[in-house]
Amino acid sequence: MYILLRTALIAVSAGFLFERLGMFLPWLLGPLLALLLLNQFTSLEFRWPNTLRIIGLLVLGMQMGSSFTRDSVLLMWVDLPYMAFMSVAVVTMALLLGFLFRKMANESLATSLLGSMPGGLSQMVLISEEVKTANMTVVSMMQTIRIFLVVTTIPFFTTFLSGRSASEIEETFFSFSPLHFGVAFVLGAAIYAGMKRVHFPAAEMLAPILVLAIVQTFTGEQLVNLPPLLINGAQVLVGAHLGLQMQDLREKLNVRLASAILVNNFLLIGFTAILAYILVNWLPAYLFLDFFLSAAPGGMAEMTITALETGGDVALITSFQLFRLFFVLLIAAPAVAYIVKKLDAKTAN
Repeated sequence: MYILLRTALIAVSAGFLFERLGMFLPWLLGPLLALLLLNQFTSLEFRWPNTLRIIGLLVLGMQMGSSFTRDSVLLMWVDLPYMAFMSVAVVTMALLLGFLFRKMANESLATSLLGSMPGGLSQMVLISEEVKTANMTVVSMMQTIRIFLVVTTIPFFTTFLSGRSASEIEETFFSFSPLHFGVAFVLGAAIYAGMKRVHFPAAEMLAPILVLAIVQTFTGEQLVNLPPLLINGAQVLVGAHLGLQMQDLREKLNVRLASAILVNNFLLIGFTAILAYILVNWLPAYLFLDFFLSAAPGGMAEMTITALETGGDVALITSFQLFRLFFVLLIAAPAVAYIVKKLDAKTAN
């Protein structure tokens, strides 16, 4: 209990300090960086139960889901071609960079491709376990470091971009209905249980997003209105988990591997910026910020938090990120794993 309280105190204190210093995403990045550095360079013990991370993701999922209005959901159908184009482009570039990573790091093709794939960390690790030539440790490191780089660099870049002012953001009106909220709760529990049964990643966040989008579309109401204090607390819970997730990083990394991972990720981030520039010139009604955060190969929660802070279109960005997540997990990653297995079988013969 003492270790848990110490971890929580450090996480909250770091968030408060970052906020006082005027840093971007203080309640997420403060705990992340503080616990990451202390865990790597001190002998202090830290503890952060997975339950706290789940609570944080549930709260953030509800906040994201509350941004889906009837109009924004209907607009998703118009945006489907752009979602498909962006997802295919980002995944294709990630795979091409996987070949570059293979040469730079001298790793297997399976390791390089699965590690470069912008999907969920847990899902990519699970898939790598099924491929004999994949190095699960390297895949995990590549995915973890990419999330860290995206979370720490992209919010910084967005501070120089123009978002929407408070007057430009579509105003929604909170309307609590016990009946509709009860329906949303039951439906959310069922969706969550189904996702957990098939081991779908980030079910804690995706379930409330999907259910609120569905119920609010049919009712035309905003069922959830969370106070800023609760949202900041959720960011602390997620940020602390991310900071402690990268254990024994110094022992596992060497200069060659670290260089390859950094080059791979910065090139991918640069490509998403170019892609966003192309789309915003193609569709001038949108903001560069929206497409940049939609294409960013990081965690959906982190990019949506950034959108909240910078005036991005939360519903749009969440929709694009969700589409790519489903595309990667249901099509791209299984296809890559199948092809790599076939190639491994031919090599063995």
